Amino acid sequence: MNTSYSILRLSLLRGLALVLVVILTSLPPGAEAQTSVTLPDGMTYQVKTVRGRPVGFANEQIIVQDLGITARFMLGNPDAPPYVRVLFAELLAKGQFTVTVTSPLDTAATATLTATGPGKIILRFFPQADYPKIWDGIDTPGVHWFPFNFVFEDKQSGNRFEFTQWTQLDDQTWKEMQAWVEKVKQQQMLKK
Repeated sequence: MNTSYSILRLSLLRGLALVLVVILTSLPPGAEAQTSVTLPDGMTYQVKTVRGRPVGFANEQIIVQDLGITARFMLGNPDAPPYVRVLFAELLAKGQFTVTVTSPLDTAATATLTATGPGKIILRFFPQADYPKIWDGIDTPGVHWFPFNFVFEDKQSGNRFEFTQWTQLDDQTWKEMQAWVEKVKQQQMLKK
């Protein structure tokens, strides 16, 4: 993948995350609500939302800035789905953490990553090509909800914390994202 594309994409995502943080922190008190979400397995959850969007998790150890989707193209397999989940956060806790990511969308799926704190972290997990069950139904009409469970554990200090972060995406935004990624992909292929 072209490095300049990665940097541009990362800069755009960080800028969007900053705008979202500013908007959410400037809302009047009481703007948060509980939204009832039923997943395909029939389980229903109460999700903290602002204006219908999931609220980023925050405590004294981590501040989630964004949980979304990014694209990366696989060398040798340009037709594979390029989408991958990505978490942007400010890790406030100090340590070398092993991060385990799971989701009730696919109880067999587990990703194990590393993160060092304190500082900004970017964790990529559950690529669409390898975890299709996590992505099931994303292109069907409507709003789709995606919960991810994160466990951070520093074996040296014993510091451990966990949280669930939700994200949502509607089919129209997904189609627009796919069209944009395909356009970028074609531009990159022309350069080679």
